[in-house]
Amino acid sequence: MARRTCRRALAVLLGMFIVGCGGESDRATSTTDVAKTVAPHNLTQYLLQADEVPGLKPRSSPQTDSGPPFDPLPEDGAERLERSGYVSTTYQPAQGERIGGVASVLLFEAEAGARDWMAYETSDEALRYQMPSSKIERFQVSDVPGAHGWTGPDLHGNAIGQVYWTQGRCMMTIAIEVEGPRVERLSAAAKSIYDRTGGTCPD
Repeated sequence: MARRTCRRALAVLLGMFIVGCGGESDRATSTTDVAKTVAPHNLTQYLLQADEVPGLKPRSSPQTDSGPPFDPLPEDGAERLERSGYVSTTYQPAQGERIGGVASVLLFEAEAGARDWMAYETSDEALRYQMPSSKIERFQVSDVPGAHGWTGPDLHGNAIGQVYWTQGRCMMTIAIEVEGPRVERLSAAAKSIYDRTGGTCPD
């Protein structure tokens, strides 16, 4: 596959990981100037640890970005994000043998904002906007309250999946690109983070 620039994680994958990106998982240069900083220590524990998705290990230091979770946002999405009290996204790419992924924590001013944004980002409307021709299959994660996700092909036919849940004012996401089972990997990783952090979010 030809090398191409990959987008930041919070969007729905769209081929941004190691397997689909020919060895690259860097974010695309945005047309909007946003502040990127080293992630605060109290958020890094909420990201994936090595092998919480089997074979997947962090490949770079976590970063925090105050820009929107994915760009461009449709007009109604931008308004919804502003109303939700969005603060920032902390994310960390990971890689392994024929698998790539990213874990992210979206921070909001209040718990209601995290729930509201997750409802929008996982809606049929938002997913169709990002992947207009892809057919996805949804799943629930019984061991993590409110957690659910989807699997399917990205715009380039790569096998991807993403899981979402909230912990207080944090919205958590894990996304992977890999051939083979994805629901089991994503569900186990979500449960591992939820159990390890006690379902909490920093104040």
